[in-house]
Amino acid sequence: MNYRTSLFVPASSQVEEWADDPAPRRLVIGARVAWGLAAFGAIALIVLAVAMTIYRYHHDETGLNFAGPLYALLILVVVAAIGSSLYAMRSANEAVRGNTAAWSRLVGLGTAAAVASLIVAWTLFAHGARLGGVVAIAWAVLVVAPLLVLSSAPVNAWFQTRSPWFSVLRWIRENVIAFAGLLVMAYLYIPNAVVAAMSFNESHAKRTIYRWSGFTFDNWTNVCGPADMCHSVRVSLFIGVIATIVATAIGTLAAFALGRHRFAGRTSSNVVIFLPMATPEIVMGSSLLAFFVALHMGGHLGRTTIVIAHVMFCLSYVITTVKARLAGMDTTLEQAAMDLYADERTTFMKVTLPLVFPGILAASLLAFSLSFDDYIITNLNAGTTTTFPMYVWGAAQRGLPMQVNVIGTFMFVVAITLVATGELLGRRRSRGV
Repeated sequence: MNYRTSLFVPASSQVEEWADDPAPRRLVIGARVAWGLAAFGAIALIVLAVAMTIYRYHHDETGLNFAGPLYALLILVVVAAIGSSLYAMRSANEAVRGNTAAWSRLVGLGTAAAVASLIVAWTLFAHGARLGGVVAIAWAVLVVAPLLVLSSAPVNAWFQTRSPWFSVLRWIRENVIAFAGLLVMAYLYIPNAVVAAMSFNESHAKRTIYRWSGFTFDNWTNVCGPADMCHSVRVSLFIGVIATIVATAIGTLAAFALGRHRFAGRTSSNVVIFLPMATPEIVMGSSLLAFFVALHMGGHLGRTTIVIAHVMFCLSYVITTVKARLAGMDTTLEQAAMDLYADERTTFMKVTLPLVFPGILAASLLAFSLSFDDYIITNLNAGTTTTFPMYVWGAAQRGLPMQVNVIGTFMFVVAITLVATGELLGRRRSRGV
């Protein structure tokens, strides 16, 4: 059969005829080679993760061969690469059976792997590791070979497209809105990318100048080098965890009360809840300071007053987030559970709480982020206590150490990992249902 297609969409009879055709030999060969390379890559990455772990804990049996944040970041990157390899193996199997989406995913993952290999090769050559650079380039060539086979004309014709460029342009037209959204997201995440890049920057002689000096891992291996920085991070983590727990517990109960019950003053309570969100931080911080002074706590400002202040403004965000989840929840499920003779406690634990839990988790993450990041309110009510934002502000006056970027990058990666994991688990749960 001639695999050339016309400029127009093929007739239904022709589509059915193509659907009955066996997969082109090039597709089978390219998919099988891609599957083998992905399997080899997954095994190599697993060996790399084990080797990194052994290397870290082998030195004098102290576990301090290189710093924990760098090790955790590298392990996260390796785990993500292993997941991509396994996904490519699955896509290769589905592409042979005629799954167009799987074929597109396989080509996209292969292209990303080739680009990543070239970046790794350039980095290794720049640091004098010629053997590693040659291996990375060889791997890129091996990855590109099946991509060329998978993008050949017979394979594209079998997937009812007239050429590789036609499928790409059609996909772009269908996803132009998604492209616009990605551009906006890229613009929003540019500061995070700069922070991640600067975490590998050598310290400059003039530390007040925030510019690139040279690539180094020293910032990751010596995170606690700047005096008192790690102590301020521990203080911020402690305050953030305590404030998050208290604000989430009180805010969730308040959200249930405001969302499920009617009582006198309910409307006024909703207005009052939004006030901390609308009030400027300098006003709230000074008001809380005046409140603590009136309670004769002016000489005892510290972690306790910071926690109280953080709970104050985190409550509004928790209540608003959980209320939104309650408003979008289907109450017929609870009614069905009670019709099946479940009491109120069982209904809450088995039906209501699992449905509301994503909102509670999102509210707690938001509260922790706000608490960890706050400077103005904290500075007015901290006394002699120094949190991480306060340390950064003070260090910026003298010269910002590059290790600050390490903490920011690590926190960002952890947050993205938690959100992505929750999203994947939610999708899997919905598919299971």
